[in-house]
Amino acid sequence: MVTILANVQSLSASRQLGISKIGLNQAITRLTTGRRVNTAADDSASLKAGNNAMADSRKAAAKVYANQASYFGALNADGQEAQFTALAYRMAEMEGAGTTADAEYTAMAGNGSLGANSTAALTAIAARQTTNAATMSSALSNANLNGIEAETKLGIADAYLGADMGAEMSNLTKYQIMMQAGTSALNNANQSAQTIVGLFR
Repeated sequence: MVTILANVQSLSASRQLGISKIGLNQAITRLTTGRRVNTAADDSASLKAGNNAMADSRKAAAKVYANQASYFGALNADGQEAQFTALAYRMAEMEGAGTTADAEYTAMAGNGSLGANSTAALTAIAARQTTNAATMSSALSNANLNGIEAETKLGIADAYLGADMGAEMSNLTKYQIMMQAGTSALNNANQSAQTIVGLFR
């Protein structure tokens, strides 16, 4: 029996076409963003875990920069100590020559970074260089550890959020075909109504 009150086939085809359209849009979004999870509707648990891992990765990366800055600060201080060492050597020369009353020696002995004589200066310099060495070693180690953490956390975030590009390309093709087939099915389902019109000719 042919009726005009409800074209069930057309409604079904239209509904399925809507589902295919959503799937196609999702595949396109994932391919263009590179993310499997773009909204909470995709996977809320993975979105939360992935975002937390991404935040941890950025935090660790920021620590890398801070530790590198600390290293170069200590390196700069160590360079200054090299200059102070040269001054301490000059003090030692003047002590050996017996010219400690000269203005040059007095100026160096009055330098707070040196000391009253070459021995005191070299002792103070050695202590500061030990501190600088410890700072540089610690900063480099921490920068490396933070870098490893940043990389691994980013990997965790990608595991939760990253799209499988091969699978999404397959989905794109699948939904394109389904959209084409669905459109054809909808057209065929709507053709049945044309038989009613034919009765009035």
